[in-house]
Amino acid sequence: MDSHRYAAIRSMVENLYALTAAGRWDEAEAMMTDDFRILEADSLPYAGEYLGKGALRELYTKVFAFWEDASLETSDITVSEDHAIVMLTVHATSRHNGQRLAMPLCEVFHLRGDKFSGITPYYFDTASIARATGTLMAD
Repeated sequence: MDSHRYAAIRSMVENLYALTAAGRWDEAEAMMTDDFRILEADSLPYAGEYLGKGALRELYTKVFAFWEDASLETSDITVSEDHAIVMLTVHATSRHNGQRLAMPLCEVFHLRGDKFSGITPYYFDTASIARATGTLMAD
């Protein structure tokens, strides 16, 4: 991969995070394919498949209903020709029980040409998220 493609993909990822954080959904959705897809783990309170350009907005609405003062801390971005992998930590306080979590995860961004065709998140500990949101009771 040439350095221009690498820089373009990295910039796209950073821009998508910035746009969604600012609630600039129309601009974020312009960066997605019509068949954009996100698949969340079955053990999460917002599990399932989210499809189309509105998928990320729909998912954010569900996710952030469980959390207060959420923020993202990005630690690294790895880029290939058709993917970017972002290592990050989500910091948030549970609306259910007030527990403050630091949730490490990575997000795999799938690209088709110059648009995102999907995101697959991989959480380190989905059970801690489910317990903090009241959707999984502690043993």
